[in-house]
Amino acid sequence: MTTPMLRFAARCDIGKIRKNNEDSGYASHDLLVVADGMGGHEAGELASAATVAAIVQAAANFEEVDQVLELLSDAVITSGEYIADVVAANREFAGMGTTMTALAFRADRIAVAHVGDSRAYLLRDSHLQQMTKDHTFVQTLVDAGEITREQAAVHPRRNLMMRAIDGIHAVEVDLSVREAHVGDRFLLCSDGLCGVISDSVIQECLSVADLTNAVTALIDAALDAGGPDNVTVIVADLIDTGIESDPVIVGAAADVDTHRRLPGVSFPEEATLIPSEVPHVITNRRRQLITALVTLSVAAAGIAVGLWWLANQWFVGVYPATKAVAIYQGIPVAGLSKLIEVSAVNSDDLPDYERNQVIGTISSASLADAHSTVSQLSARVLACKTAPTSPGCPAVSP
Repeated sequence: MTTPMLRFAARCDIGKIRKNNEDSGYASHDLLVVADGMGGHEAGELASAATVAAIVQAAANFEEVDQVLELLSDAVITSGEYIADVVAANREFAGMGTTMTALAFRADRIAVAHVGDSRAYLLRDSHLQQMTKDHTFVQTLVDAGEITREQAAVHPRRNLMMRAIDGIHAVEVDLSVREAHVGDRFLLCSDGLCGVISDSVIQECLSVADLTNAVTALIDAALDAGGPDNVTVIVADLIDTGIESDPVIVGAAADVDTHRRLPGVSFPEEATLIPSEVPHVITNRRRQLITALVTLSVAAAGIAVGLWWLANQWFVGVYPATKAVAIYQGIPVAGLSKLIEVSAVNSDDLPDYERNQVIGTISSASLADAHSTVSQLSARVLACKTAPTSPGCPAVSP
């Protein structure tokens, strides 16, 4: 008998206006967390990162879904203590805080813990449902019938938070348990997504079959709408069988400088760190500089530099067990790569040219570049299914 699990894709983008990233996220086969930091002279990233770390640590060993509710509530208290310690040591950070939304999965149920205006959605049978209620001033007006949801979306005080984890005030956590069904799709996001695009656009993007493509579509939609805030998106499908991928951390919680600034916080050690993206031109210049430095110093760099270099290498190849197109970190040499994501694209469905490319592996400049490659391959599969007699497509291959 197979054990259901979450298959996921996650990404964080700094947006078009913000100078730093205060969002943090975590995804694994049984836990999803998004936190959106705020305030405190650019210390919001510390609040969100500490909260994600506390939630992950608290939920690590739970057995029953009812048990995890108490653990998640206790973790909010712990994260508040982390924030209070930071503020006590750095008074200029007073006012920092964070939202938190977490889904923890066991057997056939999902535990939900929520504070603030980051959101969780459920897409089931093509119906989108918001699983959380915003703890904002405008939401109280909506609940009282004084304004509509449409008016709330453009209200000048829509960002005024009524509940947040700030290390000063006791915070009430919304806790609930829901049934989960195989085939359910879950979305966790910061308000850089749900505060910028409508639910109808969210549903349209979330309905894209491939997880990676769905995440990309959601973030692109937020950026196309102006990208005024950091955008964190986690999309996860509940599946009855599959390959358990390594957990990932995105955003501020993936930044090693954030770890250094929070010495008392225990961050997940076995998760892949995926910092938020930076502008393309900066990324390219930095990568060129890194490549040059590694080339010049490889003889004397030693193991530490070698491992660091490998962590910045990516490629797209075939996952042998299922023949699915997958994203790897490292280089395609035995023992020097790590599986990051397995996509829904089957290599056998690709045209001859693209299939041979994937079998030989396609190098990528970054994780985002690898996601783009997978999206392009998915499009080629769709093109073949639309016109199966096209040259090179599997239907007409010799």
